[in-house]
Amino acid sequence: MYGKTIMNITGKLVSSSVRHYLSTAKLYYESYDEPRFQPGTKLFNEVLEIVSFTYQNPYETILHTVRGSNTLYVLRNEAQSGPIACCSFIQYGQELTLNDNDRTIPVVYHNLAISNEKVKNTGLIKKLFEYFYCELQKRKQRQPQLPILLYYVTPTPSIVYLADQIILNTVPSLNDYNGAMFTDQEWQIANELRKLRNWPIAVKSSNENPFVLKGIMRSRYTANERLRIEKTVKKTNFKVFEDLSIDESNGDRLLRFVFI
Repeated sequence: MYGKTIMNITGKLVSSSVRHYLSTAKLYYESYDEPRFQPGTKLFNEVLEIVSFTYQNPYETILHTVRGSNTLYVLRNEAQSGPIACCSFIQYGQELTLNDNDRTIPVVYHNLAISNEKVKNTGLIKKLFEYFYCELQKRKQRQPQLPILLYYVTPTPSIVYLADQIILNTVPSLNDYNGAMFTDQEWQIANELRKLRNWPIAVKSSNENPFVLKGIMRSRYTANERLRIEKTVKKTNFKVFEDLSIDESNGDRLLRFVFI
């Protein structure tokens, strides 16, 4: 585990209690390897507490996430002991082979990002994404001739919007997510990623969208979290999930990938 002071936060136009928190907080960036966040550890219980505001079955949600991750990135306001502001679960170490030239490339799965209820909609999680992206760049420098394939799944517009602010050229693009327009390589990558996680393979001849994953997740959002997301969708007029018939309450997700 390592930690680093990364910023002092100034106040924003949010509630007075959150504004006070942001104006006085000194945040620390930390990274933990797999043994540190297993069930029964202090870190697991810390994450469980903040997830309970977002998911109906928080323990099962985090247990499933932990089993599919080997690194945890955290932002907190005191090194190792302050409350977690936000965190991201990552899985490094997988590979896949592309048919175009039979090259094997490293694959990184951004499994789950979650914010403390007190600091949602403040932009803090973007800082964590930025540091995660820096970690990816460091890994790429070890083998600069090989791209890194990063992927994630989500049922919410905020993660899509946030990721696109930091990383360009993610597939599918928000301007072109019609299944009929995908290339053969995009189809192949989508199905290879499905195989990595034991999700059903998409059949091209069926007019199926390879990036729409139906019923793959058992976790469900709380009523309050769904209401918060609905407000965001209305405010931003974000229609991608509606257009693709992705329903979080049924366990649906949008799959996206990008080469780093």
